[in-house]
Amino acid sequence: MKKIITSMLCASLVLTVTACGSSSKDAAVKDTPAPAKADPAKQVTLKLSTWQTDAKAQWSKIIPEFEKKNPGIKVEVDLLNEKGDSVAAMQKLDLMAASNDQLDIIEMPSYMTYAQRATIGLLDPLESYMKKDGYEYEKEYIVNSSVNGKIFALPSSMQRWFVLLNKDALDKAGLPVPKDWTWDQFTDYAKKLTTGEGAKKRYGAYLHNWPDLYKLQLMSKETDNHFLKVDGTSNALDPVLKSNLEMMKQMMYTDKTVAPYEDIISQKLHYRTQFFNGAAAMVPIGDWMVVESGGTDAIPATFKTAFAPIPKLAGATTHYSPTAPTYMGIAAKSKNKEAAYKFIRWYSSEGLEIGGRVFSGWAKSNMDTLIDKITSTSKDPSKIDMESLKYTMKNTKPSTAPAPTKFTSEMEKAVVGEVELYLLNKQDITKTMDSMNKKIEAILKK
Repeated sequence: MKKIITSMLCASLVLTVTACGSSSKDAAVKDTPAPAKADPAKQVTLKLSTWQTDAKAQWSKIIPEFEKKNPGIKVEVDLLNEKGDSVAAMQKLDLMAASNDQLDIIEMPSYMTYAQRATIGLLDPLESYMKKDGYEYEKEYIVNSSVNGKIFALPSSMQRWFVLLNKDALDKAGLPVPKDWTWDQFTDYAKKLTTGEGAKKRYGAYLHNWPDLYKLQLMSKETDNHFLKVDGTSNALDPVLKSNLEMMKQMMYTDKTVAPYEDIISQKLHYRTQFFNGAAAMVPIGDWMVVESGGTDAIPATFKTAFAPIPKLAGATTHYSPTAPTYMGIAAKSKNKEAAYKFIRWYSSEGLEIGGRVFSGWAKSNMDTLIDKITSTSKDPSKIDMESLKYTMKNTKPSTAPAPTKFTSEMEKAVVGEVELYLLNKQDITKTMDSMNKKIEAILKK
């Protein structure tokens, strides 16, 4: 972890020698320069428009450090939604963009929300700022944030996916923590980790009913890893997507190593309770679960959690993971763009690490130090297998971001409907893939 060292100049006490004389102690005082102060006439106050609360983003820790290094710039957090609702926050942001409200620094929760706003001119391109700073984007950040060939924002955090594993269960089954594995090995591990019957049954894995889980194997691809290809066309006929749905159904109903789909929806099962209560030994999930792996007040950790990369496709050589960065850009209508850029660049590199809550998209971030700091905030860090966590985070390569669309929720709703029919044995896989493709194409045309 890079530490931000702030130098403070201490003003000396100026003593006036009166006619009554002065002591030897008075005579020993030396003159020193007065502390540098910002010129009030040149003081800049920036608005940081975000959905992230202080509890989550640690603004109260981070912003003062920036202001110490930049005494002429003040940063005020403009929380767009008090509950931290990113959807509601982006709706408010769009209203502000059309009004006279001050906008300087804008933080966006996903590539799609960022790309949509970049294409309508809400954000200022950053190439000229980066050129002036003398660095190349590709050498500084590990995800591509370009939109139509231009950079409009820097990644303000980074989220990867991995597999959580109950290490106690692995040890009892005589299984090593996976490092280099495929989806076939994932299903094999699930069989070996499944134990018991009825209410006491522990499934080898848990696959939540999120659209993300329907495309798990697509996540292993470097590109075209979503329901849309990077060119914006339907990806529903990709054989890897079909393979993933077949894997899910096999694990649920043939191998019986994953809770059946009807139980997930009827009992409203949740990945946190399934994993931490010992009902499932593996869960594919995102890195927001790192801190929670040490337990929470609601669910204390009773076993050690290990981590493994998202499995590879057969024959692949690299473990890829979908990434979900947040993005920070300069409002095109800001009157203080240079100051706004200064904060964005500092925050997306050194500043983000001060909070110690999220992973960074900065290529020069010290992963070991950052992991140590993030896990230290956990309720019980001893329950986190640090070796496997550090290996997984260092050996997972970010995949290409999906094509930005304004109809993601509509598309995913269509996908869910078709997948449910397949998993509940109401239509076969061929019909499922064909119907899914037709519905996605219809949405694209509309």
